[in-house]
Amino acid sequence: MSSDACLGDYLALQRGTTYKSARLDEPGPTLLGLASIERNGGFRRDRLRTYGGASPEKMLLQPGDLYVSLKDVTQAGDLLGAVARVPYDIQFGRLTQDTVKLEIKKTHAPDANYLYWLLRTPEYRAYCRAHSMGTTNLSLSRADFLAFSVPAVTRARTALVHALQMLDEKIDSNRRLAALLEETATTLFRARFESSRR
Repeated sequence: MSSDACLGDYLALQRGTTYKSARLDEPGPTLLGLASIERNGGFRRDRLRTYGGASPEKMLLQPGDLYVSLKDVTQAGDLLGAVARVPYDIQFGRLTQDTVKLEIKKTHAPDANYLYWLLRTPEYRAYCRAHSMGTTNLSLSRADFLAFSVPAVTRARTALVHALQMLDEKIDSNRRLAALLEETATTLFRARFESSRR
């Protein structure tokens, strides 16, 4: 892989579309809009909503798929170019008008984990802010996004990506365990409270 490669050599972009707000929170795929992305990248769980309307196949994402925001509604630019990955406990996600799916070209492309962690680096985040357009609402052009340089895959970088991936999985495992313990504690408290009222 050439050291002067860029994202456009390995990725195609699928832009999302608008949705009907009347169908929010009906059974259906999880909406993958700005609210599902952490500041500077990563998946955010605390404001997830589902959508029960029609969703074209090309708008749907599966576990492990990557998507980004090419816009931000704040001047901080924390979501501009921020990447997220659909977690494995979400069966289907749906793009919105604010997000774009990263479709990896199979020929000579680095794997999704390598690209994901590349798009979490401080260098990439600085690049997004430096190439932002607009004053109130910021945006990053598709051309600028796809022009970001992709360093060659080396043994050291692969090892670093592997370590980051393992840490991320451990953090997610701890989060799920904490949520389960909180749910169990709440259930036990309610059961004891109900029994004390009898």
